[in-house]
Amino acid sequence: MNVKKALCALVVAFAMCGSVPLAKGQSISMTIESLGGASSGTGTSEASTSLGAVSKFDVAPSGFALSRTATDWTLSSSVGVRVDSSLGSPSYSLTAQLGAAPSSGVTWKVDGMSLSDASPTTLTNTGAYGSIGSYEWDIVIDDSAAGAVIDNSIVFTAVSN
Repeated sequence: MNVKKALCALVVAFAMCGSVPLAKGQSISMTIESLGGASSGTGTSEASTSLGAVSKFDVAPSGFALSRTATDWTLSSSVGVRVDSSLGSPSYSLTAQLGAAPSSGVTWKVDGMSLSDASPTTLTNTGAYGSIGSYEWDIVIDDSAAGAVIDNSIVFTAVSN
């Protein structure tokens, strides 16, 4: 029986989910192994990070890089995601999606691809079980979004291939 199940983990504002029960003796699980900033819960399926108060002209929060242009600024870091499985499949697909609509003028990206809350973005179709995939994530804030709330969550979903 070829069983495919999804697993989620929310990152940034909050995190949840763990292993998904499948047929007897089978499982798929995901952990957040690394996360930029003042993070907690790494090595588990529930990880979060707090940026604190940030602005275009401040120093970047710990674990983040800050770049500026004439019209916007970007906070950049990385997240390490590990997926394990006893399904016997050779690989998994991993997607990312925002947990809520972003504030106007704020764009969330993973590996250079813009995320939305409307549909998932595929990060890989060939994820290797047991290894840590490292994904760059950016929060791009337009200068017109001064004072915008930038907290959100990124929902990662792994599906066995």
